[in-house]
Amino acid sequence: MIPGPAFLRRGMAATVVAILALAPVGLESQTQAPTVGTVETGLLLRQLDGEKRVLMVGAHPDDEDTSLLTALARGQGARTAYLSLSRGEGGQNLIGPELAEGLGIVRTGELLSARTLDGAEQYFSRAFDFGFSKSAEETFSHWPAEELLRDVVWVIRRFRPHVVLSIFHGTERDGHGHHQAAGIVTPQAFDAASDPDRFPDQLVGEDGLEVWEPLKLYRLVRREPEMATVHLETGRLDPLLGRSHFQVAMESRSRHRSQDMGAAQPAGPRSVGAELVRSRVPLPPDGEDGFFTGIDTALVALAREASPSELPELLESLELYRAGIRRAHEELRAEDPYGVVRDLTDASSALHQAQASLAGATDPGSRELLRILNRRRELLAEAILSASAVVVDVQVDRDRLVPGERVELEVLVWNGGSDPVEVEGIDVGTPSGWTVRHAALTLQDGGESFDPPPYPEELPGLGPPTPVAPTTVEPGTVQRWVYQVASPADQEPTRLYYLKEEREGSLYRWPDDRSLWGLPADPDLMKARVALRQKGQELGAVERAAVHVEVDKAYGELRAPVFVVPALSVEVDPAEMAWPKDRLQARTVTVTVTNHSGATLDTGLRLEAPEGWTVEPAEREGPVVGGGGEAAFTFHVSPNPEAVDNSAEEGGLNRFQAVVNAGGRMYFEGLTLVDYPHLDPAPLLEPAELKISRFPVQVVNGLRVGYLMGPGDAGMGALQDLGVEVESLDPTTFRVGDLSRFHAIVLGVRAYETRTDLLAANERLLDFARAGGTVVVQYNKYEYPDGGFAPYPLSMRRPHHRVTDPEA
Repeated sequence: MIPGPAFLRRGMAATVVAILALAPVGLESQTQAPTVGTVETGLLLRQLDGEKRVLMVGAHPDDEDTSLLTALARGQGARTAYLSLSRGEGGQNLIGPELAEGLGIVRTGELLSARTLDGAEQYFSRAFDFGFSKSAEETFSHWPAEELLRDVVWVIRRFRPHVVLSIFHGTERDGHGHHQAAGIVTPQAFDAASDPDRFPDQLVGEDGLEVWEPLKLYRLVRREPEMATVHLETGRLDPLLGRSHFQVAMESRSRHRSQDMGAAQPAGPRSVGAELVRSRVPLPPDGEDGFFTGIDTALVALAREASPSELPELLESLELYRAGIRRAHEELRAEDPYGVVRDLTDASSALHQAQASLAGATDPGSRELLRILNRRRELLAEAILSASAVVVDVQVDRDRLVPGERVELEVLVWNGGSDPVEVEGIDVGTPSGWTVRHAALTLQDGGESFDPPPYPEELPGLGPPTPVAPTTVEPGTVQRWVYQVASPADQEPTRLYYLKEEREGSLYRWPDDRSLWGLPADPDLMKARVALRQKGQELGAVERAAVHVEVDKAYGELRAPVFVVPALSVEVDPAEMAWPKDRLQARTVTVTVTNHSGATLDTGLRLEAPEGWTVEPAEREGPVVGGGGEAAFTFHVSPNPEAVDNSAEEGGLNRFQAVVNAGGRMYFEGLTLVDYPHLDPAPLLEPAELKISRFPVQVVNGLRVGYLMGPGDAGMGALQDLGVEVESLDPTTFRVGDLSRFHAIVLGVRAYETRTDLLAANERLLDFARAGGTVVVQYNKYEYPDGGFAPYPLSMRRPHHRVTDPEA
């Protein structure tokens, strides 16, 4: 375990999308402290007039065009989203050991981290990335075309884009079969989303969607710029961002660290082009001047398509709203954003009247406009608070909560402006069955506060929430409202919604709750909604996710989302073994039990073996200290030669299950925190298993191998399992040590990409080979041929062919 806060340790991914703040450059995760001021206000103002929505569709994380996303979302204020069919589980991992579902969590987190920079939203289909595919036909054998189409249609009906933008063409020119499939399905979904006879089950029920007809379909022209019918400049400097949209996009691109996508941020002119494939709106004869040419995005135009009872009043309210937003645009000053608050509150009043004019209207146009205005109200409340220099933050006292435990939640309001602000109400949101009680109001200057009475012995039992009385927050002061929150004893640990059930082939199973379908991850565990007023005017209500804030002495303040973990988690080491068939001697397995609760627990532990195997001892017992304490127990595993050959699963795989008994409850899962500095932490719960592959193998006695580890490399352990004498070659040993004592030297996967000592001293390898030693170079990328590291010239095709077997 790497020292430091849990959410700083290696191995983790993200779950929360930031709406507003442009994250600073660096290694930060996407969960940032709330910020207000001129930049945030200006970026929000770009989103408040008109309604423009764009959905980009690709196959994998890192397929997206981040410069186009940035220019649309940050530059034009368009509501922009990227739909990645898969989470990239079949890719490689430069930064750690995660593969398959674990890598999917990493790459999902990288997309979310990228979105906090470029300003777009993120969606997914159910497709599990099963590995490289050579054709669309092969891809559709894993991702049934109709089911893939169903998911893309769902996202279109949910996000309701005016413009759909396909990354790919749907032909062999796309290369990867997943790319081809995305290019085929996207135009089909463009047509199907408006057809009520396609996937009608999506349209029924209280949580059902409505059909939606996108107006324009584009396709990127990355390799054929002459085919573009529209261009968008991305290289102009944005005065709010202090960089060009292309530069911001390249920082966004660099968040795909597991895929070694780090990119420079060059200054200067840039543009991106796309080809119009289909349009349902008339276009001017002289061509397009942007993606929304021919689409009337004004709110007043949308109102004319609605059928409210009082259309004139609605149009008048919308004109007043637009006038307020326009004045705020014109009057926003760098050092005095507060000057636009009056304009924004006027716009808020007009928006409220417009919403009231739509009350009771049931026609599709009115429902669509009401959806737009409801979102506008949320964005406008954020803009008013930003211009008013009012910061709202919600914090809890730890990031991991065990079922049945209580945490302290604090709502903080900092008035950094020049006028008093009234907090009119606070609503704390938690999962069903949780209990919340208002515990105290604390003033930063040490003023009046009150403490809650003692808790009852049993949970729940915190009592009903205490109403918050209206409270004035004076300029320059901070006030905090403290709540005690308790989870029920039977609360399920946090498990990503798409991982709760076993996959159906290469498709995840989505839950019954349709509000989750297509989302990157689950909603925030806890949140608070705060309603504010200033000078008799409603500032609006803003919602904040509850996060844990911790200070690390090396890194400073760090933030992470909150999730529920089991009281005990179990880890088996090693988790996998290769076992020569003629080996009968026992091997040692270590099972570590970690106690995430606050109390010391007495545990009984056993390692359940398949038929034909023996585990000694049958059970181990011992206490495990609370608060993150660990206890390690050893077992000896050996095969029964008369029975073991008939006990393995197909392929010779034997599964052992670790089970812990504590307080009458059974625990049999390991908890992996997928946690990297550029991502938010995310938990991955998997069975605590030992998998043994037993097969015939012959190893020369006394074979000695030197091993240069690559990223996420398990090859050395596999050789040791086979009985090979293996030594890990650290940089010093490789550069100056005696290599002649080895019969062979093995280079780990992608070693030339990550081992600077290998690049510097590669001639030692060649000398070793010339002297009769064997060098085994495993998979590497272009760094290997480009660097001239091989003993003879070689080349690698660009893009290179791949030989894969998804069933391997």
